Amino acid sequence: MKKHYLILLLGLFLQLPAMAQQKGEGYSSAVRLIDLGNQEEAMEQLRPYLNYKEYGNLSLYARYHFARSAYKNNQYQLAQATLGDLLGNYNWEREDDGLYLLALVYFAQNEAYAGLSEINKIDGEQLKEEGFKASYDYLSNNATTSFLAAHWTAFKQNKGYVLALKEKLLSQSVLTGIEKKILAEMENIDMGGGEGNAAKIENQTLDIAIILPFNYQGGTGVRNLEGNNFIFELYQGINLAIENARSQGVDIMVKTFDTERKNEVVRKILTDPFFLKADVIIGPLYPEETEIVAGFSQVNKIPFINPLSNITDGFDGMDYAYLFRPSTKVIVEKILNYGKTHISGNRIALAYSGSTRDEILAREFAAEASRRGYRVVFNQKVNSSNIRDFMEDVGIRPGETPRVDEIVIFSDDPYIASPTLSLLESQNTAIPIIVMDSWLYFNFANFDMLEGNELYFVGNNTIDLSKKSVEDYRFHFFERYHVYPGSNAYVGYDLMNWVANTINEQRGFDFRGNLNRNGMVKGSLSFGLNFRNSQSNLYVPVLKLNEGKLEEIK
Repeated sequence: MKKHYLILLLGLFLQLPAMAQQKGEGYSSAVRLIDLGNQEEAMEQLRPYLNYKEYGNLSLYARYHFARSAYKNNQYQLAQATLGDLLGNYNWEREDDGLYLLALVYFAQNEAYAGLSEINKIDGEQLKEEGFKASYDYLSNNATTSFLAAHWTAFKQNKGYVLALKEKLLSQSVLTGIEKKILAEMENIDMGGGEGNAAKIENQTLDIAIILPFNYQGGTGVRNLEGNNFIFELYQGINLAIENARSQGVDIMVKTFDTERKNEVVRKILTDPFFLKADVIIGPLYPEETEIVAGFSQVNKIPFINPLSNITDGFDGMDYAYLFRPSTKVIVEKILNYGKTHISGNRIALAYSGSTRDEILAREFAAEASRRGYRVVFNQKVNSSNIRDFMEDVGIRPGETPRVDEIVIFSDDPYIASPTLSLLESQNTAIPIIVMDSWLYFNFANFDMLEGNELYFVGNNTIDLSKKSVEDYRFHFFERYHVYPGSNAYVGYDLMNWVANTINEQRGFDFRGNLNRNGMVKGSLSFGLNFRNSQSNLYVPVLKLNEGKLEEIK
C-alpha cells in the first residue's frame, strides 16, 4: 500500500511543471525575468506558450513579451518577426502595445519611416503620447532635416516628429522654400502637453528685443565700440526714440543682444526668457542671422523687423518678418510707374554696383521693364573705374545725342556717385537720371552739384530735411552724443518711433492689424511709411531738388 502511495506521489510530482505551464505560472515567471534583465532565460520560458492552438489568447501575450525580451536583448529582427506575426495574423486586444513596441524595434534598426508609420496606427491616447516622445527622442538625434521635411504630410500629426523637425529648422542658417512653408504651417499646430512653445506672457508693456551684430568685425560686448560702427549708430537712434517714447508716457521694456556675427550666438540668444513676453524683435541684419530669427518669429508669432535691408530673400511664407525699408520689388515697381507717367520713350540704360541688393534690383528691374514693353538698351555692372565710360557710351558727352530715354543707376557707392556727378557737372543733359537717395548724403555732393541736371532720387525711407522735427532731432542727438547723427541714426530713430506709435498700451499689441488700420502715415523724420497689407514700406517717393529743397514728384 505504501509502495503504491509513493508511486502516485512521484507521478503527481513529475506532472507539476506541465500543470504549472497550463495555469500560466511559467509565463508569469518569464515576464518577471524580463523586467529583471534575464532576457535569454525569459525567452526560453516563454517558448512553450507561443503555441496558439494549445494556449489560445495567452499565447498572444506570450508572443508580445517574447518580442519585448528579444528587443531588450538587441535581437531586433527576431522581435520584428514575432510582432509582425502577432499583429498581422491575430486580433489581439492589446494591439496598441504591439504597435508601440514594433515602432521602437524599427527605430532601433534606424528604420525611421517604418517606426513613424506604426505610431500613426496607435489609437489610445496614452500610448500615442508615449509614441510621440519616442519619436522625438529618436528623430532629434538620428534623423536629417531633409528626411523629416520630405515626410511632413505623412507624419505632421506626430507631435514628437513636429518638435524634432522644428528644432532642426530653427537651427539652420538657410531654409529651402519647402522648409519655410513647413515652419509657417507649424504655428497652427497645437503641441499641447508642454511639448510646444512656452505660453507667451501677456502684459501692457511694450517689450522689445533688439538683436544686432554690434561686433560685426569681431569681438564681444558693446562697451568699447568705436564711433564709426554703423550698427552702434543705428542703435543710438533707436535708443533716443525709446527715451522719447518713455517721456511721453509709453511703457517700454527693452533688452539688447549682440549676435557677434555668430549663428550659434543667435540661437542661444533666442532661448532667453525675455522672448516669452517680447512684442517685437528689431534686427539682426545679415542674411544667415535673419533666416534664424525670421523662423523663430514665425513659430512664436513675434513680429521681426530688419531695419536696413531691402531684400526679402528668406522671407517667403514668413508672415511675421518685415523690412522697415521698401523691398526691391516695391522700388522697381515705383520707378517703372514713375517712368510711365513722366518720361517719354521706352529705351533704358541700367547700371548697378556689385552689392547683393543692387544686383537683385537690376535683375528684377530688367525683367519687369521687359514685361512692360521697355527696351533695356544698356545693362551693365559698374564700378568707380568704368562708370564714366558707361555714361559716355550711353551718349552723355559733348555734341552727342543720348541713345536712351532714361538712365537708372542702382548704387549706394560714393566711388560710383563721385565720377558720375563730376561728369554731370561738366556736361548738362536733359535725360532723366534716377539714382538712390543715398546720393543726397555724400559729403562731396553739395546741393548745387545735385541740382544741375535731371537727377531724381528714389526714396528709401528718405529723411525729409525740411521738417522741424529733423532739426530738433539733430540738436538733441548732438546734445546727447556730442556728434551729429549719420544716416543710420536717422533710420533707427524713425524706426523706433514707428514701432512705439504702432503698438502700445492704448492702441493694443496687434502689430499687423494696427499697420493695416494706419495705412499711409508720415514718418517722424522721413517722408512717409505705408505697411498696409505689406511686409515692407510701400511708400517710395521719387524726389528732386528744387532751389535747395527736396520735393516729391507726384
